[in-house]
Amino acid sequence: MADEKDALKGMSMLEKVANFCVLIGEEATIKIFQHLPKDTVERITTSISTIRTIDKEVSLAILNEFHVLARSSGFISSGGFDYAKDILYKTLGKEEAERILAKLSKMHIASQSFTYLNAINPKQLADFIKDESPQTMAVILSHMEPAKAAEVLTQLDEDIKVKVTMQMATIKDVSPDVVRTMSVVLEKKLESLLSSIVDVGGVKVVADMLNRLGPKAQDILKNIEGVDSTLSQRIKENMFVFEDLINLDTEYVQKILQNVDMADVAIAMKNAAPEDIDKVTSAMSQRAKDRFLEESEMLTKVKIKDIEVAQRKMLDVAQKMIEDGTIDRGMEQ
Repeated sequence: MADEKDALKGMSMLEKVANFCVLIGEEATIKIFQHLPKDTVERITTSISTIRTIDKEVSLAILNEFHVLARSSGFISSGGFDYAKDILYKTLGKEEAERILAKLSKMHIASQSFTYLNAINPKQLADFIKDESPQTMAVILSHMEPAKAAEVLTQLDEDIKVKVTMQMATIKDVSPDVVRTMSVVLEKKLESLLSSIVDVGGVKVVADMLNRLGPKAQDILKNIEGVDSTLSQRIKENMFVFEDLINLDTEYVQKILQNVDMADVAIAMKNAAPEDIDKVTSAMSQRAKDRFLEESEMLTKVKIKDIEVAQRKMLDVAQKMIEDGTIDRGMEQ
């Protein structure tokens, strides 16, 4: 073991990884690269390009160290932290083992804790955690993807931002149990917040509120979708109903009709009130109106489900136009 440690003495982790990639071959290396960030791949590739030869002693030492790391990581993931610690201590010595254990433990915790936060809009998350202590915020951000953590950090007040950054820079080892507990508590708080919106106001009330927020509504929906995709879909379905479409300005109804098959329009309007049919046909050209009447006359019994599907097709077209700014909801009649 001592000989192996001497063989790798002075070699950085990047150099070890580069040598390891050379030893395992091109095909296996490519598979590994597919799971790494672009900048990491570039650094490893640059290091590989400087390698000329690898002597047998170094090769064996590198392969053994990576074998130990892989086994240790597996034991940590399955809860055998003490066994992994014992392996690393015997193989690498106390100082190096503790450094690697800290990294492996953090990586494992990060893979299981706070990952749900990466899907939440940074501004919404910053607003949600702003009353937490700087220490708590530092732990949360330290276990998020760096890019996402940076986005959340920029949303905080300047004095809080400085405190949290200092805490992140000087953060000590945090017990895995503490991190897991914090993660569970925060997730439950988020779920509770979203549930209270639905319980108190109902999905339709939330949908109506979001309708009036304009583009900001999409960020909030992404936030909700990150925690509860089913709830997000229910809100989306209630955000723009068929009655809203009919009550749009004639110019907008005309634009929607231009992007929907007239057979679907006829089905969608099958059970509509005469005044609603008049609103829709008034937005049609004479040719389109004739086609609509022709399609309507051909319809006999139409299932409610088919009417809803046809209406959804028109609503999808309208929703897309609202999102890209073609339709202004403020122009409803």
